[in-house]
Amino acid sequence: MKFRFMKWDLGSKFIFIATCLAIVSFFFKWLDIGVAAENGFLQGGAFFIVCFIYPLLQVVREKKLNKIIAFACALAAVIFTTLYVNSKTIDFFGETIRGAAAGPYLFMVACGLLTFGIFKRKY
Repeated sequence: MKFRFMKWDLGSKFIFIATCLAIVSFFFKWLDIGVAAENGFLQGGAFFIVCFIYPLLQVVREKKLNKIIAFACALAAVIFTTLYVNSKTIDFFGETIRGAAAGPYLFMVACGLLTFGIFKRKY
């Protein structure tokens, strides 16, 4: 299997770049509450990459992408990330404190790029 990035269409390139960005987001802080900070691997965020596997495999194999399944994967990634961010929000002495750091938000951007890539993919 050859890796022909330059011959891919725009959607395929966006799906690949989104997956790379999602992986990079795991190295950012996902939890930052002042006294504790953890990256995406320690917080279990790495399990969210499962939603990127189907679109990425279809792109790398250069096979037809079932857009319904791919959009469902992207939607699941957005929902899981939103649930993660909301689970790290607490009330502390009447103040709302968001414990989620930059990592999950970067992962959300990757989900947006994934969705755009699925939309623009030609085959």
